[in-house]
Amino acid sequence: MLLLTSPALLVLGLALLIPILLLLVQSFVVSLGYGQLQYSFTLSNYAEALKDPVNRSIAIRTFSIAAVTASACIILGYPASFFITFRLRRAKNLALFLVVVSLFTSYLVRLYAWYTVLGRDGLINTALKTLHLIDRPISFLLFSKWAVLIAFVNVFLPFTILILASSMQSIPADLLENSRDLGASAVQSFTKVVLPLTTPGLVAAFAYTFVLTSGDYITPALLGGKQSTTLASIVRDQFVTFGNQPGGAALSFLMVLVFAAVYVAISQTRRYKGV
Repeated sequence: MLLLTSPALLVLGLALLIPILLLLVQSFVVSLGYGQLQYSFTLSNYAEALKDPVNRSIAIRTFSIAAVTASACIILGYPASFFITFRLRRAKNLALFLVVVSLFTSYLVRLYAWYTVLGRDGLINTALKTLHLIDRPISFLLFSKWAVLIAFVNVFLPFTILILASSMQSIPADLLENSRDLGASAVQSFTKVVLPLTTPGLVAAFAYTFVLTSGDYITPALLGGKQSTTLASIVRDQFVTFGNQPGGAALSFLMVLVFAAVYVAISQTRRYKGV
């Protein structure tokens, strides 16, 4: 068994664990600026990252957008997953295939496509002007937190649907029919049967979307503008602009701690067994 898993463990160790450990060590050294390091132990990088009021306000904005995005993806994706799994009998595989096909388009292409929808001369402004509902283009659609939120939901909703649909595959189709035969209403069948059994999928989908949106740099940079700066942008500036690798590493690991705390918190919902 160990022989079979050793290639995967080797890849994980070389590509993931070793860089993470090196970054962790770097977060405790002293930065002399412009990439110069002094290898002496210090906690000042973490202290400065926590004390900076700008970092705190940007962190609140970052994690708020991530939480709203994850919640929106679950609210939109759960009914779609339920319909695909329990209502589409013969066309279920086709529907899942179409969800997967939506991921074939490049991530950057989908982001740039939102320029043609939300821009000053985009689809929405053009339609509103054609209907004589506005006299001048609406400028707040693009380069705002709303544009970032819409793009995030567009990108991560297919993943949420696939995760939730996968968690529903293990629920026998006749289980719902049996619950109805025993006198349970549609709401009771959902709350006592479907929801408890899909809680792990809900946790996985929320955590997946929350972590990736919190650490996303490209989407806020392209669609958010200066008012939608996120922690990923701050980390990038620490590494690239200021050459402060220890400061960027410390901020990165503080984000990891937040991710772990959020995952532990939402994992407690696995204890839900229905009402």
